[in-house]
Amino acid sequence: MFKQYLEKQITLHPSMRPQDVIKLCFQAAFGAEHLLGDMARVKDFFDAEFLQVDERDGLVVERIADDVCRINLAVWKKRGFCKELLFDLFVQSAQVQMNGGEARFWDYVSQAEGMPFSDEEWQGFVAEYKRGGVRAVHHSEIYREREKPAYRVVSGEYIERIICIVENKGEMLK
Repeated sequence: MFKQYLEKQITLHPSMRPQDVIKLCFQAAFGAEHLLGDMARVKDFFDAEFLQVDERDGLVVERIADDVCRINLAVWKKRGFCKELLFDLFVQSAQVQMNGGEARFWDYVSQAEGMPFSDEEWQGFVAEYKRGGVRAVHHSEIYREREKPAYRVVSGEYIERIICIVENKGEMLK
């Protein structure tokens, strides 16, 4: 099933490199749980990024697994949705315990083999990655330049709430 999400991401973001695929696999397997530390710092970073991101059209929600999605800050902002609500969904998502951990991650990595890179390029990156242990990575430079990623990883358990927000033009629903 994950392969379908990966294929969709490659279609939406054609500048993906092996590093970006590993990042996607990590986020799909672990959700947002690795992203919180000092809450004041996390909030300040979120506020600064939200302020700086240029509004654009596109998909608000991109599913990256059955139970994980990325919420595009630029589209969220353009649609006039509540910044605080998105931050709250992100924080709540970071507290959701994901199932499968490393086994899930490596299953996703195995499903990514051969897409859309040469075996040599993919296997080389995966071998290098393995030497450092399972960890979050940043997007590749080319991905950052071309895709301008600005999103928050949110648990799929909140997807219905997000859909209600999108369909109701950003009104907070209880």
